[in-house]
Amino acid sequence: MPSMVWLRAFLGRQWPSLILAGVLIALVSNCLLGPGGPRDLLILRRACARLEAKRERLKSENAKLETSVQNLRSNNAFIARMIRRELGYTRPDELVYKFAARTGTGSGR
Repeated sequence: MPSMVWLRAFLGRQWPSLILAGVLIALVSNCLLGPGGPRDLLILRRACARLEAKRERLKSENAKLETSVQNLRSNNAFIARMIRRELGYTRPDELVYKFAARTGTGSGR
C-alpha cells in the first residue's frame, strides 16, 4: 500500500500539470493531423503545381489557336492550303496522284 500512498500524493500535487500536458498534447496533435495542417498543405501544393502545368499547356494551345484564327482572317494562302489539305480540293490545272497503301510485308521485289 505504500506505493498507492505515494501515487496519490504525486497525483495530488501534479494533477494541474498533467491536465495541462494532456490539453497541450491534444492541441498539438490537432494542429499536425487535423484539417489545415501540414499534410493538407502538401496536398494543396501538389494540386496547385498540377493546375499550373495544365494552365501553361492551355495557354500554349490558346496561342496556337490565336495564330490559326489570325491566319484564317487575313492570310489567303493559308486558307487555300487548309481547304486543300482538309477537304481534298484541287485546282483545275492540277493532277492528283493517289497511291494504294501496301498490304502485307511483301516478298522483297
